[in-house]
Amino acid sequence: MAVYKSKGIVLRSIRYGEADRILDLYTLDVGLISAIAKGIRRTKSRFGARLEPLSCVDFMAYQGRTLHTVTQAEVLRSFHGVREDLARFEAAAGMVRTVRALSGGDEADRRVFNLLYHGLDSLENRESGFGTVEAAFGLKLSMLAGYAPQLDSCMGCGVAPEETEGRIYFAPNLGGVLCAECRMESADTFPIPPEVLDRLRALLRSPIRDVPTDELLGESVRRIVRSHVIAHAPGNLLLDPTTPGARRPA
Repeated sequence: MAVYKSKGIVLRSIRYGEADRILDLYTLDVGLISAIAKGIRRTKSRFGARLEPLSCVDFMAYQGRTLHTVTQAEVLRSFHGVREDLARFEAAAGMVRTVRALSGGDEADRRVFNLLYHGLDSLENRESGFGTVEAAFGLKLSMLAGYAPQLDSCMGCGVAPEETEGRIYFAPNLGGVLCAECRMESADTFPIPPEVLDRLRALLRSPIRDVPTDELLGESVRRIVRSHVIAHAPGNLLLDPTTPGARRPA
């Protein structure tokens, strides 16, 4: 059993047995893992509240056949402000669902860890635009996972949207935009207004800490990003709305 030390962000925490919890963490050095924290729910547990969902922790563990076992943990950043605010929490839950959908396997990608950390930091340090942060996160993670949406030219004919006549459509299964003529050959599409297309492009270019704070186009942008992630998740995985398993704010 290899003992190792790493940093991780707790994605989900589930009760197991009388006193244990099963955790999902995205780690800096090992990637996405499931681990057991034994005795964590006991009053005198050495873990206490150190492994709350969305917390960034420095931990030690050893790898078993099916589960890693966490033996030590120290909180580096609790992201308490995200966990205790409903709007921030819902955006963070969307980010966690995207990580679980697109970052399976045990290969570590420090870019994913850093993106998730900075996404949570952005949620905690702004007063609005949480849905836009979630959408930007989904776009950037899709790019890291090799599923970047094609937004600058039609997936069918290659013409730039600005040079076409008629409406522009987004095709989740194809992973990009279609002009009105090419759209006739693909039923799984929906129209995308020019201003929404411009916002998607801007979110791909901007650092996640700098995404706009307004929610004017937020719902339309999130719809497109979520449909894109679902279409390209391994096995067409449904994004379970119950994650990350943290207690919702009252």
